[in-house]
Amino acid sequence: MPVKKMTKCVCGGLLKDESLVKNGVKLSVQKCVKCGEIYIPGSEMMRYDIIKGTSPMVRKIRKSGDSLIITVPKQIVEKFNAHDGDYITFEPNEKEVRIKIIHAE
Repeated sequence: MPVKKMTKCVCGGLLKDESLVKNGVKLSVQKCVKCGEIYIPGSEMMRYDIIKGTSPMVRKIRKSGDSLIITVPKQIVEKFNAHDGDYITFEPNEKEVRIKIIHAE
């Protein structure tokens, strides 16, 4: 389901689609033509955090030989007691992939 954009600001002014550059990252935002308030959608803030590397639970997919690899965040390793040699299963559904850690021993 597509995200519905806001059409009016809290001041009653109309919102206009614009671009904003934040620390070198171009974001799609909405700006009020009346008061100048800027609204940044959550999806754009998440994209910003990913690009800037400020979200500790996000990992970039990397290439190693013919494979693609991801690393597991330290918080996940500690919380689920993951170790070298454990397995990860991927359970895809229509909108997401669930990852489960299976302990080897």
